[in-house]
Amino acid sequence: MSKLNWNKIWRWIHLAAGLILVIYHSRIAYVEYGWMETTWSADVDKFVSTTFIFLVMWTGLAKWPVYPWYKKRQNRKKREAKAEAAESTA
Repeated sequence: MSKLNWNKIWRWIHLAAGLILVIYHSRIAYVEYGWMETTWSADVDKFVSTTFIFLVMWTGLAKWPVYPWYKKRQNRKKREAKAEAAESTA
């Protein structure tokens, strides 16, 4: 098993919450197509809109765009430090 890190934790939280949103919207679509009789209650709608949409949005932001920028910046800092060290010894 590979090492667990924040990147993987955010990925799995994001995927799980996203899958729940897919199931939620699928049932709404089934009602629209006439495959089911009833849709979700107002309490379920409120819970999904305040919890799962929040989770998917923020875990997506935490996982996808920010981490590569941070890593790229860290790598640039390491390269610059290595270059300065090479210049000072030369």
